[in-house]
Amino acid sequence: MGAGSITVTLDYKEYTIELFDEQLHGNEVVYDNIYQPEKGREYQPVSQTGIIVYKDGVKISSALLLAVAGATSVSTDSVCIHNDNLLTRCCNIIFSLSLPGLKLNWMTEADWATCFSIYPYKDDFITHGEVDIARIDANGKIIWQFSGADIFVNLKDDIAFEMYDNHIALTDFNGGKYTIDYDGNEIVDAVATQSQTKTANNLNESKKPWWKFW
Repeated sequence: MGAGSITVTLDYKEYTIELFDEQLHGNEVVYDNIYQPEKGREYQPVSQTGIIVYKDGVKISSALLLAVAGATSVSTDSVCIHNDNLLTRCCNIIFSLSLPGLKLNWMTEADWATCFSIYPYKDDFITHGEVDIARIDANGKIIWQFSGADIFVNLKDDIAFEMYDNHIALTDFNGGKYTIDYDGNEIVDAVATQSQTKTANNLNESKKPWWKFW
């Protein structure tokens, strides 16, 4: 890999899957598949995600994802596997690829700016975007989107996005707090709800966000 390159490696069944930032990749790769939304094709891709699937150390498939929006880099919370499908984001697009062949199932714009992360929830997926929190079903359909008064990025001590058993806690750029349920509805008195949750977390470790156990 090239200098500064980040690689996320996943083991799934008999396969090893590598994801990396192609623009930082030190070795030339000839990809079996290249996927890019029609929207923005006239522009130079902002981010490029390379994916290679190996079996017993031998490359069996590869794909390159291209997108134009807010730049992203590969990270552990930008990819998940569900029902023999690999889901990851590049810029603001969620891509679903079949395993092990990396054939495109669908691609969906989860946020008009940037998508930071994706998490499985039941048979769907929750995405943390710069502007929107979204729930997307297994076919790539957006079930709902939720936006706040500002972007869901926080530069202070507060965490911008946390998933709990029955709600999602959000903090926007200006420190505004929101609590939504998994149907995308804002819970009344969100600040009080989050305060109570944080107090409960301090008293009972089991109240931590479920995804932090993994």
